[in-house]
Amino acid sequence: MSIYYITIASPGVAEERCEIEFTRDASITLMVKSQRFGIMSFVDDNWFGALLKFRLRIEPEGYLLLCNAARKDAYPSRMMLQMGGGRKIYILSFGLQASDEGLVNVLDMATIDQVGTVEEQRIGYENWLRSLK
Repeated sequence: MSIYYITIASPGVAEERCEIEFTRDASITLMVKSQRFGIMSFVDDNWFGALLKFRLRIEPEGYLLLCNAARKDAYPSRMMLQMGGGRKIYILSFGLQASDEGLVNVLDMATIDQVGTVEEQRIGYENWLRSLK
């Protein structure tokens, strides 16, 4: 079991620090304690997937996760998800292959202008893929 603190924010409205706890058995369980949302639990094969499920829960209420896992210019590789448990993510640069120099921890802090919704992140990833051709 590992406990971390992470910030969620609603642009221009509110910011809150949440306690998150990761446990690993056959899968990853993410337990979030939030003043606004209460206690929530998400299960996935990896950290990134569990954080993505958390993001999908808070986004309809206008909240974003302020960490690398939610950056519009970041995405994990399949190998990072399978072998690394989704704890690392690549910061992507248009026209350049992802490299170890761009590898960061999913939970490290990011600013509100760096992060986006799950959909914005997916679009950013697809645009990056197209930029490699």
